[in-house]
Amino acid sequence: MKNGKLDIYKKNITSEHGEDGILEYLLSVVGESVPKVLVEVGAWDGVFGSNTYTLWKALGWKAVLIEGQPDKFLQLEENTKDAVGVVCVNRFITAKGRDSLDSIFNELSMEPDIGIISIDIDSFDYYVWKYLDYINPSIVVIEHNQEIPPYIDYFDPEGAVYFRCSAKALERLGGEKGYKLVSCTTTNCIFIQQSLFDSAVMPDLPVEALFDYSRLAPQAMFSAMNDNKYPVFTRKTSSGVPALIRFYYYLESIIIKKKKYIRPSREVAEHMRKLGLDP
Repeated sequence: MKNGKLDIYKKNITSEHGEDGILEYLLSVVGESVPKVLVEVGAWDGVFGSNTYTLWKALGWKAVLIEGQPDKFLQLEENTKDAVGVVCVNRFITAKGRDSLDSIFNELSMEPDIGIISIDIDSFDYYVWKYLDYINPSIVVIEHNQEIPPYIDYFDPEGAVYFRCSAKALERLGGEKGYKLVSCTTTNCIFIQQSLFDSAVMPDLPVEALFDYSRLAPQAMFSAMNDNKYPVFTRKTSSGVPALIRFYYYLESIIIKKKKYIRPSREVAEHMRKLGLDP
């Protein structure tokens, strides 16, 4: 599967962007080498948007489900009251210190080796994984900011929460921690330990190839030939921004004679549309 993607396995039971199906596939190919223990950080009520619900609910995995908001935690307790081997923790996670994941695992006297960790706290997810040391997950599911293009290695300064982090930053961090990126859904990067990676059944591609581009803002591109300033956008959008940008460059071509405003031919425009561009 060197040049393939795991998107064909996408399926939602409680996940939002196909993560349920992708994890099901990965677990089917790594087999018994993965411990049936999971952690979900930002568990909400245990069901809504969960990447792990099916594993602890239907497949008998042990689970540590962590949720900081008191009202959501009450729902989490209610939804897991009959589940065997599920521990619910009402804590707001920090990257380091008493409320870090490593500290909580030590408090619970749990073994470090686990099958899956899902980190989705809409803030400093990058640093939660960066400082994870004791816990040793086989598979990591972690949120990225889908608005940041995948070639930009961005992460907020430590202690700040603004843009959070890009998929590229997580790809680099994962490599530093011994993980291979195998999927990048709309909002989550999915990694597997390098020791479990198998290019025969998993994609060996960079994040730029795995990224879901459907949520990116419509970036304008130009042909760079003959000073042509007719903008082509990286995706279709219903907003009026592309029209305004096109009008700006059209006026520029009238005022500055050397600037051209050459539309693509019908044939070229149709080809662009087939490839997902907006001419």
